[in-house]
Amino acid sequence: MGRLKINRNVMLLAGAIALGVVAAMLSVNYVRKRVDEQTAAAKVEVRKTTVVVPKRDLEQGAVVTADDLSTRDVPVDYVPADAVTPENYLGVVDRMLRAPVREGAPISSSQLVPLHRQFSHVIAAGKVGYTMEVDEVNSVSGMIAPGDAVDVLVTFNRDDAGGGRGEGERVMPLLENVVVLATGRQVGEGVEGEVNGSFSSITLELEPTQAERLAVGRKVGQVQILLRSNGDAARFGLTGLTEKRLTGNMQRGSVAARDVKYILGNR
Repeated sequence: MGRLKINRNVMLLAGAIALGVVAAMLSVNYVRKRVDEQTAAAKVEVRKTTVVVPKRDLEQGAVVTADDLSTRDVPVDYVPADAVTPENYLGVVDRMLRAPVREGAPISSSQLVPLHRQFSHVIAAGKVGYTMEVDEVNSVSGMIAPGDAVDVLVTFNRDDAGGGRGEGERVMPLLENVVVLATGRQVGEGVEGEVNGSFSSITLELEPTQAERLAVGRKVGQVQILLRSNGDAARFGLTGLTEKRLTGNMQRGSVAARDVKYILGNR
């Protein structure tokens, strides 16, 4: 009887051990499965796209050539919306950089400007761009725009300039019908969505001799900008006016108005 009792206990113990091993294996498998699930959930899929990048650092003002460019796979989150791609890179070749670009960094279309928009390409052959400061008055309250035509007057004191004879202030036509190339940094109609706003300078297209006249005129006296009507290229025929002549004309006009004589009959 004792032998049978011992065998039963052994069997119960073995069964318990077997069940424990099975439970442990199930627990390990469950834990491993949960870990795998959590790991898979934690993984973020990094999507990449191919963009065009420079092979070397490019400085502001550099003209991009095909030899400067290469391709690189970059995470989508780091790619500009207007990034240059292998499909459209030919459109940026021979364009100038507005700002420097580091080697390997994606290039955006907004960083590039066509060569035909370089300001020197706007100036006609044989002429120069002359920039001068303007205030609220000389900018016609900021309403002068690129493409407008203007005249330039200069006002100075004739006595101070060596003319003598006490004629006082004198105004003279300095330049006539010259084209405004830029107001501030705006050339042409500007970029859609950009507001030019106020400006403190204008750039005129002048012949070199006209630039000389304007440079001297600004030293001698005060210049005044006159805005022409659109398309009006007529010569105004101004010859200059002195303070003395102006006041004299006013006085003579006043006297003439008082001294009008009437002749009646044969007298």
